[in-house]
Amino acid sequence: MSTAATTRVPPSRVLLVASFGAFLAFLDATIVNVAFPSIRESFAGTTIAELSWVLNAYNIVFAASLILCGRLTDIVGRRRSFVAGVAVFTIASVLCGLAPSVELLVAARVVQAFGAAMLVPASLALVIAAFPAERRAHAIGIWGASAAVAAGLGPPIGGALVELGGWRWAFFINLPFGLVAVWAARHKLVE
Repeated sequence: MSTAATTRVPPSRVLLVASFGAFLAFLDATIVNVAFPSIRESFAGTTIAELSWVLNAYNIVFAASLILCGRLTDIVGRRRSFVAGVAVFTIASVLCGLAPSVELLVAARVVQAFGAAMLVPASLALVIAAFPAERRAHAIGIWGASAAVAAGLGPPIGGALVELGGWRWAFFINLPFGLVAVWAARHKLVE
């Protein structure tokens, strides 16, 4: 067994990596809201009812999958679920950015939401396991604050991305962040 697998990871490192993953999932939700008018322009022949599924599919699947993915985390492990969730989220983000039709965009958003639903409970479980009971509430507060910060930063980041490169960059931006999160989880966390 390697030294990394037997050494206890500092709780602050776990909190940083887990918060980064949660930040990524919640940032995307608000970025896409800002990109929605640009998406609508790209698919001019599509009704607003059809386009609304770009937003609704993500929210519905994310909310509906959280409990299932939380249980999955219990079964397969926190780190594995976190890495898998980030990987699914990141790959689906790229597929969203490449989508040539609204139907494929919505399908990729469904997969992206499932990846987010995998990584969010896994990231919280990583934080809970890393901290002793007396410090746990504070750590969970910091983890939750990362989601709040993501919600606040999403609109200006989304606006800048849409201005600079169009709506597809609202999804492509997740690729470098997702790769960093997967690398950090694989190299800085233990199961």
